[in-house]
Amino acid sequence: MTTASPGAPRGVRGASLLLTLALSPVFAATACSGDDGPADPGSPATSGGAHGVEEVATKATIGKVTGRLAPARRKTLRANVKTLVDHYLDAAYVSGDYPRSEFADAFPGFTKGAESDARKDRSLMSNAAIGQHIDGVEARHRRLRIDVLAVRKKAVGVTARFVLDFDTSGERKLSERVKGLLYMTWQHHGGWKVFGYDVSRGVRR
Repeated sequence: MTTASPGAPRGVRGASLLLTLALSPVFAATACSGDDGPADPGSPATSGGAHGVEEVATKATIGKVTGRLAPARRKTLRANVKTLVDHYLDAAYVSGDYPRSEFADAFPGFTKGAESDARKDRSLMSNAAIGQHIDGVEARHRRLRIDVLAVRKKAVGVTARFVLDFDTSGERKLSERVKGLLYMTWQHHGGWKVFGYDVSRGVRR
């Protein structure tokens, strides 16, 4: 199993990280000036492989909420975070034509710093290492739990806990599981962004 925990700042996890950021004057001013963002009605309810394979929906739930967040805001937040995570998982692992070696667009929704780290970990954070040796990917299971930090009744930080199980076909027939944490913050002009991650990848048994 391979793991990586890049992002900014390093060595801090989950709610403690989000609480630290929320209490900093700069972050609080930026995050609270925004909102949970509009729901994305154009995003697909399911995501999956190519070549006519039946698509598998991501089961997304709201987990621990630190602070107060109204049910309507929770629903919108869940939809938006699910869309962001789905876009990443599809771009990095599931969707697209295989075989291929190009994964330049594998990290949608990442900040510049997180994207730079993820590119260094591209064999973990995408299918870049095996892309030329497979001819398709079939998602088997997708799960997402969203832990939230709310300040003044608005979400200001998210830890997205995801699990993706998928099988590959072609020269390398694999059954893999990618799971981990995506740390997200609200940016006034860019919506929710992934600024850090803690991800592991290994053979699914």
